Amino acid sequence: MIKVKPEEFRVIEKANLSLSPSGAYRVYRLTKKRLTTEEACRRLAQYLKCPLSNISWGGRKDKHGFTTQYITIYQGQDISLEEKNLQLEPIGFMERPMGPDLIEGNYFEITMRGLKEIDSVLKAIEEVKTSGFANYFDDQRFRSYDPQRGFFAEKILLRHYNGALKIYLTSITPSLKKKERERRLAFLTNWKNWEKCLDLARKPEEKKIFSFLAKNPNKSELALQLIPPPEVAFLYAAYQAHLWNELLRRLIKFKGVALAKVAGREGEYLFWQLTNEKEKNYFLNLKLPTAARQMEFPDDLTKKLFFEILKEKNLVLSAFRTKVLRLISFRSYLRPAASFPINLRILEISEDELHLGQKKLSLSFELARGSYATMLLKRLTLQKGNTNLCWPTNDSE
Repeated sequence: MIKVKPEEFRVIEKANLSLSPSGAYRVYRLTKKRLTTEEACRRLAQYLKCPLSNISWGGRKDKHGFTTQYITIYQGQDISLEEKNLQLEPIGFMERPMGPDLIEGNYFEITMRGLKEIDSVLKAIEEVKTSGFANYFDDQRFRSYDPQRGFFAEKILLRHYNGALKIYLTSITPSLKKKERERRLAFLTNWKNWEKCLDLARKPEEKKIFSFLAKNPNKSELALQLIPPPEVAFLYAAYQAHLWNELLRRLIKFKGVALAKVAGREGEYLFWQLTNEKEKNYFLNLKLPTAARQMEFPDDLTKKLFFEILKEKNLVLSAFRTKVLRLISFRSYLRPAASFPINLRILEISEDELHLGQKKLSLSFELARGSYATMLLKRLTLQKGNTNLCWPTNDSE
């Protein structure tokens, strides 16, 4: 059990910032809890009376943690802010906005509660120090995924433009509040009654899309172009992450090194147990490409497995050169198959005062950019004794 209290899931972003005494972009240290990064920045935009587009960040930090990260505001004010769930501190200037490329990694301090026994976790800690853990994209990346209707980006690649638009405007995800769920359901119920949908619209992009469709009812592919490009990029990245995860899953199965699996939002997370040097050298040095029209595969096996995935989805590689939404494109990069926690230390082991008869364990560590602390915690708690965490666990295959 994690994130019982925001202070028990601390994240501090580590970034390579070239600060200067002046510049077009003012840099701030943003500390928050109970807010997503975007929610915090929207609140700041309202407070500072500036467009949200003036605010840039590198990573989307967890809503349920106590997190610190860097943002920039174009021509930002020299202002500090101290609220209950949000603090802002100016620290300098840059000549460019904050972005993911400036992030070097993240430092974590995390407390796990409700552990029925501790020995298996201690053993797993020693194992990941030498064998790492499978570097999957975790469920946070798939908040936009609709299990019933699939991925927005997959609909785009299959040229199912109406389906993509429907997913964007009507999908009901776990984080939505009741009123938003009801409104999205109303969109779905009145789909293609564009005048009615326009009456229900509240967000600027919804009003633009439904207003356009009311005048051009059969132009879904053009209506898609009214979605803000950053949202399209986020939806594309979610699908790339899904395909990357699936490739790693199949590779672990093919190599016969599966240890255990954990259920996830877009599929199971299959973890390895590397028992010989050959297996260890392969996976710990392996980098797998994210999906795009041009990809660099490390070997013939990974290429074969990836094309099998595409075939099952009725896709071809050339589909990743999309004819709509041309402002955003699929770009491939290599992601390590293994992640290693840096300076992994046990801070405290004690009785869990909130769960009688069970233990709590506090850890600190660093992870490279793009790796998920929650994935490390899944790996540390695979054993049967700790089945009451925030995710379901299964026996080894």
